[in-house]
Amino acid sequence: IQAGDKIIQIADSTIAGVNKDSRQVIKMLRGEKGTEVVVGILRVGEKKIRKFTIIRDEIPMHSVDVAYMLDEKSGYIKVNRFSATTYEEFMKGLEKLVDAGMEDLVIDLRHNPGGYLQQATNMLSQLFSQKDKLLVYTEGRAVNRSNYESTGRAFFDIDDIVVLIDEGSASASEILAGAIQDHDRGVIVGRRSFGKGLVQEQYKLRDGSALRLTVARYYTPSGRSIQKPYGDDLEAYESEMAHRFESGELVEKQKMEVEDSTQYYTDNGRVVYGGGGITPDVFVPIDTIVLNDDYLELRQHVPQFVFRYMNENGKGLSELDLPSFVQKYQVDDGLYDKFIAYAKGHGATVSPNGDSYAQKEIKRFIKARIAKHLFEDEGFYSVWNRDDSMIKEALNALEHSKPLTASQK
Repeated sequence: IQAGDKIIQIADSTIAGVNKDSRQVIKMLRGEKGTEVVVGILRVGEKKIRKFTIIRDEIPMHSVDVAYMLDEKSGYIKVNRFSATTYEEFMKGLEKLVDAGMEDLVIDLRHNPGGYLQQATNMLSQLFSQKDKLLVYTEGRAVNRSNYESTGRAFFDIDDIVVLIDEGSASASEILAGAIQDHDRGVIVGRRSFGKGLVQEQYKLRDGSALRLTVARYYTPSGRSIQKPYGDDLEAYESEMAHRFESGELVEKQKMEVEDSTQYYTDNGRVVYGGGGITPDVFVPIDTIVLNDDYLELRQHVPQFVFRYMNENGKGLSELDLPSFVQKYQVDDGLYDKFIAYAKGHGATVSPNGDSYAQKEIKRFIKARIAKHLFEDEGFYSVWNRDDSMIKEALNALEHSKPLTASQK
């Protein structure tokens, strides 16, 4: 089965053109692990239905999107969440990068909402060679302090580290970034993180419902609380992210509001603040293109356009390897015009032809999606990260012999 194939039949039932919704189709495809299901496939350019027997299995949900080299010595790992397999995936990624000659590491935690604490502390133990290094601790009014420390069993020799965060980085992401920052192990690049640092316990009730009770908070090694304040104003707490947009914090570091003015100190004596997420060492403003409604409306049509385009034109591009594609392939005006026509034909009412930057970003996204079709996630990120402002700042920091010193300039 190939990308672009259309499922026409499942078992002996025709599903195309018979008004079945996606939930019914999914139910027909699913079943017990190890059992078989026969599907009828219609391939582009063919009229005869092909039959395939699929063995049902558990579908892995990866938490590490990609691990690849940004340049000759800088490795990059994108972690989208902290699941039960994140540490294992992270280690496989590190091994791949070390084999490729990695010296420095960029860990991308943007839009990572968190997850399993143990996975984050296991990862941190690979970033600190010392044993018993405090990574994070929990403490509550009626809960004693509990420390999480490094194991001292780091398997790889990593020089400098940069961690990328933004307003979507929460919980375990903030724990990892906070430990790196407090111990001056690396540079934090991006924007202030979400500020989610509560420990909850769940109690089952007789009627089958459950109560989740907040019993403690997460603290970074220097003693900073990760949790943003909530007090008695629930509405203000829930709209805090919107307030960041309105206040200008996402585009200007000076607009950042520090709720807790208490000063904390890193191992090297740098001042850091708590009371609402992790504040980066190097601030990178949000790209205001994400506020452009025309751009956002058009962008949502790119994946399906590329899918159809590659079904018809992918053979010629498949001869390129990834480095050649990244360096040589360009989305020309002709392909862009085809996309605009496609988008308008599918409900788009705008065209950013007068906005050269929006047009450039749409072309960039089209190229990245084509790369994903050809080379999977490594292709997408290899293209997208070339013009990513945070990646550029990360590499700029790593170019200095002492990245932490560079971050203070």
